[in-house]
Amino acid sequence: MSDDGDLRLPDPVDLPDVGGPGETVAQLLGRCLLGVGATRAFGTAEGELTGLPGLRHVRVEDPSLAALLADAAGRLGAGDGGHGPGVALLPGRRLRLSSAPGVDVVPIVVRDPAELPELVATWSLDADGAPAVHAAVELELQVDLDAPAPAGAGPLRVDLRAGARAMALGPDVRDVGFVVLAGPGVVRAGEVEALRTLARRGGAGVLNTWGAKGVFRWDDPHHLGTIGLQADDLALSGLAEAPLVVATGLDPDELPGVAELPGQVLAVAPWELEPLTWSWPEPDPAPPAERPELYRRLAEALAGPYEADVVPLHPARAARDLGAAASRGALVAADPGPAGLWVARALPTTEVGSVVVPATGGRGTGTALAVAAALDGRDAFAVTTDPVDPTSEALLELAEVLGLPVVQVVWGADAALGSADDHLAALRAARRGGGPTAVGVPVDLAQTRLLVEVAGPVVAWGA
Repeated sequence: MSDDGDLRLPDPVDLPDVGGPGETVAQLLGRCLLGVGATRAFGTAEGELTGLPGLRHVRVEDPSLAALLADAAGRLGAGDGGHGPGVALLPGRRLRLSSAPGVDVVPIVVRDPAELPELVATWSLDADGAPAVHAAVELELQVDLDAPAPAGAGPLRVDLRAGARAMALGPDVRDVGFVVLAGPGVVRAGEVEALRTLARRGGAGVLNTWGAKGVFRWDDPHHLGTIGLQADDLALSGLAEAPLVVATGLDPDELPGVAELPGQVLAVAPWELEPLTWSWPEPDPAPPAERPELYRRLAEALAGPYEADVVPLHPARAARDLGAAASRGALVAADPGPAGLWVARALPTTEVGSVVVPATGGRGTGTALAVAAALDGRDAFAVTTDPVDPTSEALLELAEVLGLPVVQVVWGADAALGSADDHLAALRAARRGGGPTAVGVPVDLAQTRLLVEVAGPVVAWGA
């Protein structure tokens, strides 16, 4: 086992930017994957694909777990740019590149190794060639990986900014007023600061989908709330009354129907945000004076539950404590469903990327995200519900093998808790434990009716 907990087969090697005369197809493929930001591959050591040069190999014998871990690693954002795919080596010589947990795809059969650079470079483009916020693709490699690579072949890069529009909004837009609607594509593209500049210079409020939690602190005056989780979110957010909505980085799995808003919607790519303010003179306007009805209703409804000292815990209190227990740079991830709803809705977020509840996937996804984060050296909490599903159990066992300090928090468990204050202490102790730990927490998930009363039925994850 390596110092960072990876089981590696083979050890990573530095690969040149240009392949040498003896380069193999496997080495070419490794360089292509490194070029799109991949860092490690999950898969068995016994299959037909047992490792790719340049990538760390995490040994995972169950193909379904390998695929889910690759999905999770890509969802968090692999590589220094934060936009690379997770990689899984699967039976049938399938290579999965993904950032979309649980999404099934039809494998693309590759018979000519000369096709590999383009196929890898375009892994996140949709059928029309447009970039998707989250994507998954599988390549069925019917090629000889030990054969010489095609002459002159090398990694390709898709420059998404090449077609960017340099649009500048007129200063009068600030006087009319506008609202920004931001999704996870802003985070993935590394354009959070451009988003903040637009809001600050325009005196605008920002609504984020739950995949973009943390683009503003929960108490920042520009933060108008999180939407997309419940049926009445759009109506209560004030978007329908806004004269202009600047929409950017949206994931259709989180928030469909934005195009149907009655007002004017300006859809811009995340990398087109920065030019919007070029023609705006100083000084910056003040932030919005009022938050929308959705924010006010939720703040009023959750104020008491955040402080409630009853056991079983109110889920709002359980979510608040998770935020308090997490160290700087830590991840709190949750399975889609009841736990994910409360984490996405009620956990006060202070850092971008610190809370992830994916729009796709199911039970086990939260633990997979936590394992992927721990492999990157982050403290990680995974929130699931009782009874714990087999996938989550298997992933915690894998964390034990890899020596990863994953904390699996099981809400609704029949566990002893002396007082509400003991919950935060238990979370902090588990985080400092140094190894994988399961913490059962009695949480009254029937209190979800409070959220339904405020903003209608849950619509996230096809609920």
